Amino acid sequence: MKISNSQPELLAFVADLTKEMGREVKEPGIYMFFVVYRMFEKTQGKIKSISSEQIIECHETNESSMERLERAHERFPDRAARIQISKQPYVMKYVVPTLMEQKEGEDAVLTDEDKGFLFLLSKTVIDVLDQKSVRS
Repeated sequence: MKISNSQPELLAFVADLTKEMGREVKEPGIYMFFVVYRMFEKTQGKIKSISSEQIIECHETNESSMERLERAHERFPDRAARIQISKQPYVMKYVVPTLMEQKEGEDAVLTDEDKGFLFLLSKTVIDVLDQKSVRS
């Protein structure tokens, strides 16, 4: 409820992007969003309101970067995560291992495509929160 009151556009973005995904993708996506949001809230203090335009612009920028990386590399999620520059390396240190902890193979729940989707979603959330954080 607190996030829906303070950042309704960001919550709506995450919910909208994950609504068509299967449970195995939707649940970790929403969970990582809440964890990342709490990380920012605890360490940065108040977070200014984020508009849907700002979120979409950031997402499109990140998506373009990911597409360029995807064409350049065979194993997208792992390599893209290492290459991506972030102003929040400690938050990214949470996101990347969370996505990569699952082993590949027949029993894998998340595909490389799912991991790439969740990475892009998380990167967008991290970037807009970083832009709007007010240091406490």
